[in-house]
Amino acid sequence: MSIQPADVRPSHSTTGFILTIVAIALAMAASTASSPFYPQIQDALHLDIVQITLVFAVYPAGLLATLLVAGSLCDHLGRRPVAFAGLLMLAVSLALFAWGDSLGILLVARILQGIATALVVATVSTYMAELAPPALAGHVALANAAGPAAGLAIGAVFGGIMLDLASPALTPTFSVMIVLIVVIAALVWLLPEVALRRPGVVGSLLPRLRVPRAAAPTLLRVTPAIIASWGTGGLFISLGAHIAAEVFEAQSHTLQGATVGILAASATAATIALWRWSSRTLLIIGALALAAGTLASIVAVLTASALGYFAIIVVIGVGFGLSYAGSLRLVLPHVAREDRAGLFSVIYVIAYLSFSVPAVIAGALISLIGLIPAIIGYGVLVSAFALVALVALLVQRPGAARAQDAPEPSRVVG
Repeated sequence: MSIQPADVRPSHSTTGFILTIVAIALAMAASTASSPFYPQIQDALHLDIVQITLVFAVYPAGLLATLLVAGSLCDHLGRRPVAFAGLLMLAVSLALFAWGDSLGILLVARILQGIATALVVATVSTYMAELAPPALAGHVALANAAGPAAGLAIGAVFGGIMLDLASPALTPTFSVMIVLIVVIAALVWLLPEVALRRPGVVGSLLPRLRVPRAAAPTLLRVTPAIIASWGTGGLFISLGAHIAAEVFEAQSHTLQGATVGILAASATAATIALWRWSSRTLLIIGALALAAGTLASIVAVLTASALGYFAIIVVIGVGFGLSYAGSLRLVLPHVAREDRAGLFSVIYVIAYLSFSVPAVIAGALISLIGLIPAIIGYGVLVSAFALVALVALLVQRPGAARAQDAPEPSRVVG
């Protein structure tokens, strides 16, 4: 039996839809705002490359653990309270990071940020779909692809600019973000609750991953593309500033942050500009751009061509954005409304494992074999997954491809 709170009312809200996009973009911006600060934090706290990579990596670890045990929490407690609690927890984690003065505090802050981000993205992604008015229902997958990418770009560039303008910059940068997050949390609390609460909240905390049967074949097919795209994001967010500083001797923090900013901005632009193309076309272009761009970036690193490297990041960003957007476009139409939260949790688990595990391995390898060989190995791995995704798409029978791509974005279930 479903338990419906008194204030639940089926509601479509353009304002709410936009607010949820802002909320998820802000959560992702918070995850990259720290990226330009990693070299500075490493020097200030006398950390080695493995330790600073660990600070990056415990964030997705906390996020993944939360998705496993609480990915469907909003199905039982409601969208609004879980989103509100996640945003407030995110603000607390940023405060710990900004004022932390030891490796232990930074690790706690990043774990807490991962937990908070998981609650926000899993809940808000679902909330967004339910608040979208009929005229905007076809843009839910677009918003879920472009919103996070835009947030990644804004956070990294904002952090870099603040580093160049202010000294010290960490506290004012995160103070601004904390205020914005608290304001968004207050506005989210004013949104209508649109979900039926279900009993069994304690049982829902048992670790599980569940993919609706109708979506499973499609999700399996696009998984290599998700791995390649988010693996690329992990490389740039964890090591982008180091690459710019050490390989290309870029002293500007804004330029160091731009490695992430350019990647995410081009991903956002490509996703929006090409959204009306078929999902299969988006994935093919995305996989090609990821494979070719990543291999070209290795050449740029080996030749120390800064201009070529930053230009290639645009191509890689296009691949990042289109691969993930095309994947969402193919999967979402096969999922009923009540299964969305669980599916988004599974997608984010795949994404963040791809985002974190290779980055941690690369951080460990850097201390053993050096930065450039580790980057080459990482790039080859990403390119391999992109090519697997491309081959899987090209060998698919035309009839099957049309059948999978048949549901237009405007007919997303629910």
